[in-house]
Amino acid sequence: MSVLETPDALDDAAQALFEEARRRTHRRRIRRTIAAAIALAVAVAVAVLTTGGGSTGAYSQTATTPFVDARSFDGHGELAFISRGTLWALDGSSLRRVRLPRGLTPAQPALSPDGRWLAFLATYPNRETSQLWLASADGTGAHEVRGAVDELVGWSPSTDTLAVTSDPQNRHPFFGAPTTLAVIRPDGEVRRLLVFPISYRGSIESATWSPDGRQIGVSLVNFSGRSKTIIRSYPVNGAPPRTWLTLADNEPIPGYCGRCHSPIANLAGWYAGWGIAFWSFAGGMDHNNDSTPLDVVAAPGARPRFLAKTLSDGATDAVAGGLTGDLALVASANDAGREYGQGKVVERCARATRRCSLIPGASIWTGPPQRCVPHLPCDIPHPAVGQPGSGVSLDPAWSPDGALLAYVKAPFALSEGNPPPPWYAAHRLYLSGPRTGATRELATVAGVSQPAWSRDGRSLLYVSGDGLWLVPAAGGGATEIEHPLFTGPQLNGDGTMDVNYYGQINWAGQFSWHSA
Repeated sequence: MSVLETPDALDDAAQALFEEARRRTHRRRIRRTIAAAIALAVAVAVAVLTTGGGSTGAYSQTATTPFVDARSFDGHGELAFISRGTLWALDGSSLRRVRLPRGLTPAQPALSPDGRWLAFLATYPNRETSQLWLASADGTGAHEVRGAVDELVGWSPSTDTLAVTSDPQNRHPFFGAPTTLAVIRPDGEVRRLLVFPISYRGSIESATWSPDGRQIGVSLVNFSGRSKTIIRSYPVNGAPPRTWLTLADNEPIPGYCGRCHSPIANLAGWYAGWGIAFWSFAGGMDHNNDSTPLDVVAAPGARPRFLAKTLSDGATDAVAGGLTGDLALVASANDAGREYGQGKVVERCARATRRCSLIPGASIWTGPPQRCVPHLPCDIPHPAVGQPGSGVSLDPAWSPDGALLAYVKAPFALSEGNPPPPWYAAHRLYLSGPRTGATRELATVAGVSQPAWSRDGRSLLYVSGDGLWLVPAAGGGATEIEHPLFTGPQLNGDGTMDVNYYGQINWAGQFSWHSA
């Protein structure tokens, strides 16, 4: 257990930081519970479905059940997904509804690294905190782990251990900022690695597992006096923590500012060969219009190193680590700002050189121009098709051996705010070999978001429209495994997507795949 410094009182600036922290946490809640905000109520459903649903091995969509092609998915492992506000587990050819008390809405399903366990959060309407639930991977035995949870940090990469942050003493009732870091095992064992004293005027900003699962990196924010952020690592075995970096008022942040007021570090991840990566905010802000400096600190006491300005909202994957030690980033070209469909490009950061460079062709769109839709302006200046900057690239994902990088490419969005549905439908899937320089498109798929690799590197699961699809990495026809994820067309009155921040959709918060 560790305790930080405990200043006695809040100054005026600190009070402003509290207010901003409340807004920042509220936004995180919106991202985390997007399924709850747009899900339809599911009144009744059968507890267990079996392959008796038809000779094709497919379950037909009804008012209470999703469409699922169990036969095509059989042999591909376990899949947990949320459909219209209900959590389902697909294990082999068996589909099971994960039963919850009435009124609870599930979010963030996460299968353990060995595929045995399913963790998820569940929230009552208008509640700031969530409940942590555990079940077997097939959806049986679902039960609550007692105690409110603020954030699900996730499973350890190496063991059946979960990390969560919480505020068990409800010290920050207005915005629920977490003050405790704990690890939990499926057998119910709970160990607290960090608990703030009652007098501490701050909270846990974010946390992330180390690549070997032996430590958890934590960003700690102090709102009192000369406010500061401290990045520390906490060994799971209870050994003393180590301080990696301290950011205080009027200190420089590489790539951001020379004298930063009230800095905040939001952890992007902990990557082998790189260390702890973090986004830098200042003035108590929750992000910088998604052109946020991404820095990395290699070891305790090391100076941070600037990598690039990237997406930072957290709704979509902006940083991916590969087995070879290379990183992939969704960079904001020329400080492109918050518009998800403009100026976003996938870059590769090579471990050997510590330099980031654009994936060849990642900013060039060669498909049909984007179609305009009624009620939306379509007059933003943009490069012509085939020219650099005519496309955007998103959603990087490394293959298990680190040899291939999957990413999504789309045309430059011609309207501000949430792009129209045709923009999402135009997304294409590419596989790039950064070390060979070869890139190929999987031409049989379209409308692709959030690609995920199978453990053997032979298949990719991705979102298209409002469902999940499976395609061979070598090419060939894709198979729809499930729909819907959300609530159907997802359109509001003005024709834009009624989802998240400037067009970003938290698809990853809707499903988890443990491949065979």
